[in-house]
Amino acid sequence: MNPAPPRATGMLLAGVLLAGLNLRLSIAAVSPVLPEIRADLHLSATVAGLLTTLPVLCFAGFAPVAAWFGRRVGAERAILLGLVLLGAATALRVLDGAPVLLAGTVLLGAAMAVGNVLLPAVVKRDFGPRAGTVTGLYTATFTVGAAATAALTAPLAAVWGWRAALGCWAVLAVVAVVVWALATRGDRGVPGARAAGPSGGPRVWRSGLAWAVSTALMLQTGLYYAVTAWLPSLLVDELGRGGAAAGASAGSLFQSLGIPGTLIVPLVVRRSTSQRGLGLVVAAGWAVLVVGLLVAPAAWPVWAVVGGIAQGAGLALAFTLVVLRSADEEQARQLSGMGQLVGYGGGALAPLAVGALYAVGGSWTLPLGFLVVLVVVQAAVLFRAGRPGTLAPLSERTGPEASPGS
Repeated sequence: MNPAPPRATGMLLAGVLLAGLNLRLSIAAVSPVLPEIRADLHLSATVAGLLTTLPVLCFAGFAPVAAWFGRRVGAERAILLGLVLLGAATALRVLDGAPVLLAGTVLLGAAMAVGNVLLPAVVKRDFGPRAGTVTGLYTATFTVGAAATAALTAPLAAVWGWRAALGCWAVLAVVAVVVWALATRGDRGVPGARAAGPSGGPRVWRSGLAWAVSTALMLQTGLYYAVTAWLPSLLVDELGRGGAAAGASAGSLFQSLGIPGTLIVPLVVRRSTSQRGLGLVVAAGWAVLVVGLLVAPAAWPVWAVVGGIAQGAGLALAFTLVVLRSADEEQARQLSGMGQLVGYGGGALAPLAVGALYAVGGSWTLPLGFLVVLVVVQAAVLFRAGRPGTLAPLSERTGPEASPGS
């Protein structure tokens, strides 16, 4: 494959970053206006909760479909169509009642799953030695987009109403569509031009290294959503008076500090072929948060700062490992699809487990103990996944474990 010319690579980088920016913001925009949505549409708490949980389930459920779709029509064309669907669903989901809103949310999740799965394959193919750095950068846009919409949607809703405040974010999807179309015009959009070769899906699923990478994303996802869901409630229970204010502040710190956390990873991965040390640092940051809340919840500002940086770095590292451990574009697509299915499917269970353990024990000791176990497993998995090397290229495999790295 000939490398893309510098101008095309620069435009493609802009397209990748804009696509990444759109892969979380339409979800994050819902929470700030959820009370208004519930009041206007008369939604129950269960239905309202689906507006934020459905997309995560779609990330897992549509991952195999996204991988198949990318192979069928080409990764660039699939991502372009996914961005078009994302913009349309963002604008149209607010035009009617609850059924349309929920249907639009499912379409959003499906569109985002396409980008989640296929962007690593494009980055792996077109950015060569810089693939790890670029992956860290576009993963950082997840956090930037989510933080921006979380901060701006409520003020916009106060002026325009919640429907316009949610629908207006379709503008960024339109911008991404235009830039992506310009960056990938010509032979980049030809189906199968660069995705030829055996699919190799079952072989990837039989690889121990692929399972380590996928499990790393699952544990990162589980820890993130468990802490996001339950941190405010924990501080209310543990601190009593003032706990509600502490919970809101801790949640804000935890989320906002994910931005510098994601930016650490591109700086580190460009200097080393091994990510073992970075993985252990990420796990240590999660351990500080969980153990700190267990033994000294009153010191929550310290734990929230450390945990926020760890969650951002952990997210960027999980996606970067998909690219770095893949031998080629086709393998990156397969490993990304596997990682999304395992990662989001398994990770979504962690908040439920925390809630169940709290109900059984009546305190936060069992739930936090469970999260400590997850962190210990995370450290072991990241140590395995962070070892230099890649899976054997799919076209060269003669068995399920044909390479030491697999």
